[in-house]
Amino acid sequence: MSNEPTLGAVYERLVGVSLERVWENVHDWEHLPWLHGLAFSAIELEASGDWGWRAWVRPAAPGDSESLLIDLRRDPDLDVYHTRTLEGPGKGADTVVTLTPESDHSTHVRVEFWLPMAQGEQAQAVGASLVALYTRLWDEDEAMMVRRQQVVDAARVREQSGVPPNVGAISLGQWEGLAGRLPLRVPSEAGDYRVVETEAGFAAHSVLCPHRGGPLDDAEISQGHVVCPWHGYRFALADGRVADGRKCHMRRPPRVERGENGEALLVLSGSSGASMQARSSD
Repeated sequence: MSNEPTLGAVYERLVGVSLERVWENVHDWEHLPWLHGLAFSAIELEASGDWGWRAWVRPAAPGDSESLLIDLRRDPDLDVYHTRTLEGPGKGADTVVTLTPESDHSTHVRVEFWLPMAQGEQAQAVGASLVALYTRLWDEDEAMMVRRQQVVDAARVREQSGVPPNVGAISLGQWEGLAGRLPLRVPSEAGDYRVVETEAGFAAHSVLCPHRGGPLDDAEISQGHVVCPWHGYRFALADGRVADGRKCHMRRPPRVERGENGEALLVLSGSSGASMQARSSD
């Protein structure tokens, strides 16, 4: 029997983002168990660098309790990378991805699944299952990359326009009945906020994760923290600090205060609250 790997399947698609955004996503090992929670339940990094990354990855499917040692390695001369299984189920498999820029906002992706098994029905069946898996993974990745590009573009526009930092207070309407209108999205010149109610009272946070712009519009609130669905970063609603020691913090969140005449105010950074002239959030 030949020891050479078998080409089990080929998968191709066009994604609506730049080559730069795709490479950023390829190097982003942290998002696997968060964005792709149906496929992966945990990841433990061994090493990473410009060359790629190597990590132990645990599948999420019932019965798949054995972790895989995955080595993702970028070709230094081509827009190609290999994802090899070094240990665990499928040891010896090599997924080869070729990236070809089609325009400033689109990239062609070609994925070859090389399998450590003889040709035949088994290789075809495994190849078909991998195509189905990668279709879902790339769907999820493309949605993240498109949003990430929108965040990058918006930040560039704000920087070029010279918008000053938010200082002031935004009216949220009457304090009475505020709880019944939450969660509430509140726009501002430098970004939107979400106002929520927790066991400790009313709180607010940015709808953008400061790490890579992940969507916090509907993010989970857990034990006084808002949790990013892209990478699992947890930020304290009280002060914006990340909970696990990673070097990424939110700006200090605004406060929700009761102002004059029973008005609810979202008090932005640098404001003194009730003494400020509030503007409407409408």
